[in-house]
Amino acid sequence: MSKNLEACVEVFRELGAIASMLLNEQTEDVYQKTLEKSIRIVPGAQAGSILVKEEGRFKYVAAVGYDLEQLKKISFSVEEEEIWVGKDKDHVILVRDDVIAFDETVVKDEWLEVLKEAGSLRKVKSTLVIPVRVAGELRLVLNLDNFESGEAFDSNSVIITRMLANLLGLIFKRLELERKLMEKNRLLEYMSYHDALTGLPNRRMFEEFAEKMLLLAKREEKTLSVLFLDLDKFKSVNDLYGHYTGDEVLKRVAGRLERYVRSSDMVSRFGGDEFVILAYDCSKPKAKLLAERLIKAIEEPIKVGDLVFDLSASVGIASFPEDGGELAELMRLSDERLYMAKKGRSKIVVSN
Repeated sequence: MSKNLEACVEVFRELGAIASMLLNEQTEDVYQKTLEKSIRIVPGAQAGSILVKEEGRFKYVAAVGYDLEQLKKISFSVEEEEIWVGKDKDHVILVRDDVIAFDETVVKDEWLEVLKEAGSLRKVKSTLVIPVRVAGELRLVLNLDNFESGEAFDSNSVIITRMLANLLGLIFKRLELERKLMEKNRLLEYMSYHDALTGLPNRRMFEEFAEKMLLLAKREEKTLSVLFLDLDKFKSVNDLYGHYTGDEVLKRVAGRLERYVRSSDMVSRFGGDEFVILAYDCSKPKAKLLAERLIKAIEEPIKVGDLVFDLSASVGIASFPEDGGELAELMRLSDERLYMAKKGRSKIVVSN
C-alpha cells in the first residue's frame, strides 16, 4: 500500500472515529479528542487549540501542546475573533505565517502575554485557522500550529481541514442540542419543586425535605416545628383589585417570610395565600416567637404601585416530638390549629 493511500485510510479512520463518538453519544471531552485526532491526520499540524463562542465571547475549550488551564483565563470578543478569521459567510481556511505580528495587532495587551507564555506564541511559525459558522454565525474556531516552517501546511492540509470543519459544525450542533435539553430538564426539575409565582419551594419539595429533617430530628433528638400560615381576608384583595395585584402582594409576602426566618428554616407556598414553614431544632415556644416575628413582618404596609395594603396573618403550630412523630400528623395538627386561629381571638394557636 502506497504512503498516500495509507495516509488517506488513516484520515478516514480518524474522521470515522469522530463521527462514531457522536453516534454513540460519547460527547464528553469531544472537543479535546477531536483536536488530538486532527493533529494526527492534518499534514504539518504539531499543536493546536479550539475556541467556542460562549456567552458572547470566544473561549478556549481544548488545547494540545499548550497550557489549557492558563488559556481558559482569557477570551476574545466576537469582533476580535472576526478580525482573526475574516468575516466570510462560508468556511474559509486561512494559513498565517506571520502569527506573532498579526496577533499583536488583534489581541489586547493583557491577553498577549498569556498567549506568548501559555500559548507558545513566539515558537509558532505557521497556523492553519478553521472557522466554523453555524447559520452564518461564527461559533467555533480550530487553530492548528506548526513550530518548524512558515510553509508547513499544503493543499492536502487544507482539504482535510475542510472535512474537519464540517465535522466540527456537527459536533457544535450536537452539543448545543444537549445543552438546550439539559437546560429544559433543569427548568422542568425546578418547576416541579417550586411555586411558579413566588419561587418558593412547593408542597412536594416541602414534604420531601420535611421527611428527611424529621428523621434527622429523631436521630439527633432535636425538636422540629411546622408552622401553617394563612393571610387574613386576602380574598378581598383579589376581589377588589384583581388577581395581578393579588399576585404582587403574595410575592412581597413571600419575600418577607424568607427574610425573617432562619437560614436553616424552609418557607414553602402550598397554594393561594397559604404558606408553611419548617423550623428545625425549634421547640414550640421558639416556634411561637418565630410566628410572632413573621406576623409582625406581614403587618408592615405592603405597597403595590399606588396602592397600600395592611394585612395580617394567622398561624397554627405543631411540633415534634410533643405533637407526634409523623409528618402527616404534624401537618394535620398545624392545619387544624390554623383554622382555630382564624376563627378565634388569637392569631397563633399552638395546642388544641
